[in-house]
Amino acid sequence: MKKYKQFNDFYLEKGEEFLIKDILPWRYIDQNIYENIDINYAVRFLQNELNSLLNSFINGGFSYKGFIFYPFVKDISKDNINKIKRLKGIADFLDNNGYDFSDSIKKYQDKVNSRDFALILSALYRDFSFIKNKNAKNAKKSKCKELNMGSYSKNDLGYLKPLSELKYYADRNLKQYLAGFYLHGSLATKDYVKGWSDADTLAIVSKKTINEPEALLDLRDRLYHIRHFFYKIDSLQHHGSTIISEYDIENYCQAYFPITIFKYANSFFKDDRINSLRVRDYSSEALRRLFWFVSYFRKLATEKRFNLGSYDIKVLLHSITLFPTMYLQAKGINVYKKFSFDLAKKEFNKRLWSPIDTISSIRKKWKTPNKIPLIDLISSVNPLLAYQLNSKYWDVFHNINGLNKINMRKLVEEMHALSENAWAKIKV
Repeated sequence: MKKYKQFNDFYLEKGEEFLIKDILPWRYIDQNIYENIDINYAVRFLQNELNSLLNSFINGGFSYKGFIFYPFVKDISKDNINKIKRLKGIADFLDNNGYDFSDSIKKYQDKVNSRDFALILSALYRDFSFIKNKNAKNAKKSKCKELNMGSYSKNDLGYLKPLSELKYYADRNLKQYLAGFYLHGSLATKDYVKGWSDADTLAIVSKKTINEPEALLDLRDRLYHIRHFFYKIDSLQHHGSTIISEYDIENYCQAYFPITIFKYANSFFKDDRINSLRVRDYSSEALRRLFWFVSYFRKLATEKRFNLGSYDIKVLLHSITLFPTMYLQAKGINVYKKFSFDLAKKEFNKRLWSPIDTISSIRKKWKTPNKIPLIDLISSVNPLLAYQLNSKYWDVFHNINGLNKINMRKLVEEMHALSENAWAKIKV
């Protein structure tokens, strides 16, 4: 087993320190904030952090207490508070180097609650929007057809009822906040596996919503609610919607959501209004995304974390299915997930590729126990609480590993070997 140096939750191999600027940007910023940081690097870093914070906040972003007691508690996690406070240093830096971030800086207070968070996030996005990237290039986006539930097999309409309910809800409760709302992944391309496939959605938050903190707070409640529909489809879905700001369209980073995926997506709304984007370089973000994956398996293998609960098992398995697209994107190749397996497979020998084949086999035969009675009713009030209750119940009374015959130690160790081999090809 290789020896790694740990930085917070990440594991670096000896000699990888030269990559910190790309793979651990917060650490690089902390070390160099008072030095001569490249302006373009600071701008790109700000956009990435804003996107990360918007994703977390709009999908809930509560503390542990908030996730339990929602809707009575709608707080914000300490991690998110610390991250947005640290962005003041970047705002100050840019404000001192020719960009006006005075409005954002004025919004900062010593204490930050959810309302303050929305105010600061909104101001940072508005100030960021005045920065134009002259190197961004125009790119055409495929027009997405409206989601048509009549195109699915009649035998599956009961299983897909939550998707129909989501479409109804989105049309009446989300349209005024979003510039676009899309279904992508296996549910869109109809090659889903019941119990395994989750609901993959992309929400593009409109400029108008970003500019109005109260609207952001309203959207937060509404997008948190739709996780109820997600969990009715997949009881172990571990994520909400992918979120992009309409401001990002003008300086688009494909590491957030590759443009090619729109070819295979459906729109929840009747009209898909977004037809083009201005695309910027995303090589650094793609490298960081792959490093997250590599470090994740370094952590599991080093700490010998093989006895996982149902939630962590599903996170691990779905992460593995993303490996081919992450690897190819780090090479500058964007391809739809479904087609990434055969393309990436060519670059690895059969032994190294074996865990990907294992996951494909597990996916086809995936089994989950029955949910706790009335859990869907709880989910309609607090989706994540219901999810936690159900997954804990499964952890105690059911064995997901045994049910699906997963050798977790073997799978982790094999993915560790594959990811290291892939990383060695990329990082040079």
